[in-house]
Amino acid sequence: MRRSVVVVPSAPMLLPEYTGRTDAVADLRSCAVEVLAAAVPDAGSVVLVVATDREQRGTRPPLGERVGRHLAGLAGLPVAEVVVVPWDAPVDRCVAAGEALAASHPEASVVVVADGSARRGEKAPGHLDERAFAVDEALVAALRAADPEALLALDPALCADLLVHGRAPLQVAAGVLGRLDGPGRARCEALLTEDPFGVLHVVARLTLP
Repeated sequence: MRRSVVVVPSAPMLLPEYTGRTDAVADLRSCAVEVLAAAVPDAGSVVLVVATDREQRGTRPPLGERVGRHLAGLAGLPVAEVVVVPWDAPVDRCVAAGEALAASHPEASVVVVADGSARRGEKAPGHLDERAFAVDEALVAALRAADPEALLALDPALCADLLVHGRAPLQVAAGVLGRLDGPGRARCEALLTEDPFGVLHVVARLTLP
């Protein structure tokens, strides 16, 4: 079985406690679960990669971990480990975490819980910032090309300003890709993007030889 790196959103509404009467993200949830199940068809375990919350509230695990565990559970996949990186971690720290993960779990499928910018509209959590679109376009293009170097080119300071909560986890994934297979060998086999609430949500599956 080929190894996979799967990207799923960290939208709070993916969790049952935030769904409400109208499930506005039902299709997004179904897509994420479908991609997860396809990535690990033998129900093997996965390793979650998540960022800390930008603002820590209470003692609960980060939102990304809670969403990732929920989606993995819906797909019938046990979580073997959770790798948590600071949401503003420097690039070299992310790469080191990814390389360590690849070395310790060389056969595991990696599930990255990550969103793009939360500043894609006037009603977005961070309100509108026109720079968000170019940064998100670069993020999506990097995933479409399964290009770890392009993921590592995402600027931490700019991404922090644009509330790109997935930058650090995606750069951990870049470290995994670089360590396991080197540039140019992974392929993107599924990619969905949407931003109904001014936040870029991404579901992607990258497969490794």
